[in-house]
Amino acid sequence: MIHRTNALAAWAGLVALCVLVGSPVLAADASTAAAYALRLPLTTAADAPLQRLELPARALIALQSPGYADVRVFNAAGQPVPMALSPLPHAEAGRQQTVLQAYPLLGTTVASGALDSLALRIEERRSNGVSERVVTVNTPAGATLPPAAPQTLGALLDARAVQRPAVAVMLEAELPIGQPVTFTLASSADLATWRPLAETVLFRDGNTSLGTSTLEFAASRLAGRYLRVSWADASGQRAAVTLRRATLVTQQDAAAVVRPSATIAAPLLTSARTVSFSLPFATPVAALQVRPEGSNVVIPLRVFGRLEPEQPWQPLASTVVFSLQSAAKLQISGPVALPGTPVRDIKFEADEKTPGFSAPPEVAVLFDPVYLVFVASGPAPFTLAVGLPQAANAWLPLNSLMPAANPGQTDLALQAAALPLAVVAGAGVGPVVITAPPVSDAPAPRSLVLWGVLLAGALALAVMAWVLLRQTPSGSADKAAGG
Repeated sequence: MIHRTNALAAWAGLVALCVLVGSPVLAADASTAAAYALRLPLTTAADAPLQRLELPARALIALQSPGYADVRVFNAAGQPVPMALSPLPHAEAGRQQTVLQAYPLLGTTVASGALDSLALRIEERRSNGVSERVVTVNTPAGATLPPAAPQTLGALLDARAVQRPAVAVMLEAELPIGQPVTFTLASSADLATWRPLAETVLFRDGNTSLGTSTLEFAASRLAGRYLRVSWADASGQRAAVTLRRATLVTQQDAAAVVRPSATIAAPLLTSARTVSFSLPFATPVAALQVRPEGSNVVIPLRVFGRLEPEQPWQPLASTVVFSLQSAAKLQISGPVALPGTPVRDIKFEADEKTPGFSAPPEVAVLFDPVYLVFVASGPAPFTLAVGLPQAANAWLPLNSLMPAANPGQTDLALQAAALPLAVVAGAGVGPVVITAPPVSDAPAPRSLVLWGVLLAGALALAVMAWVLLRQTPSGSADKAAGG
């Protein structure tokens, strides 16, 4: 019995040893700066307990966690300091709200969608020295409307003076009780051709309203355009709605936001129409800048990505890249926006109807800015450390570092943006270049390690079972002899 117990303990120890050897979590201590692949010195403001820091491109291309878990700030004593992710100062904090003048659209009752066949006309009039606008509905040639009393079909919003990109319209409306109402938002430059933007459904149950009264849409330029809000009940007919107010939400121009970027060094041209490379980091890529070699080149292409070699390629974007040389002016295509999902492998495929690439294109990856707030506790100087696979998340809630000064104040983005900005020494010196290895279809090393651990564990259990079977007869014989 003693020999059997010793054998079990030995094999259990072997299994545990296999798991420990194959586990990357125990490879390094996340609480020490030396464990991280990249360490950058910080220059901080004196006598400021809280500091704000934007992660430079050198740090973003070293991260091994898509959730920024492998980021730490250490003081001179080697201690990690408390830190929190900060909202982008140019995102929610950069939004503005503008109440738009609403003009009711009066006409006879029409079914949902029929309003698109009616053209609108705004007439500028002056009466007794006062300017006023009159909105009329033009019936298309050959169309007739049944005689009926004029009713409110929707509202026209004048957004021609708005210069910033718009992202939403917030509605304040009085709804009928117990009746779902569909609100539709569209835009037009000539009041004749309308482009749909968003749609939402609201329902009023007594004093409670269900659904969202904010119609969100992709950032759009509305300068010189009108907006039209229309509504209909479940049957597509006019609903008894009174629109009280329409507020347009705009955000800062994305072109004004400087995104950290890094250049891919010599991406592999696997064929005339295919370019592929692997990313040595896990930071989500916001956009790609692709510039084909040569002059007067136009290439429609599709962008694919995947996280692991075992996964199929997923489409990320379709675009047209170009490099056109005119009189003393070079025009190149803009960045290609990506969904922001984590990917490790990226592949371009040029349209088959084109010659493709004559040489590897110039490729740069662009990231959304990442800001953090940290407590400057302990002795200076401070060090930014990044790049440690399987590091545990150390982020704290932002309000635990900088609670709101006033009760009920929840907008911490502007407060964080007002903090002194710590900078990485030499972060802006020279371009950041990434050596991206070729795409491989071989399983990832981590997958091979896990498979090795599983096979070793299975083998250890099989040997353990074999030892137990060998010992069972002798143990039974000893018990019989002793009896």
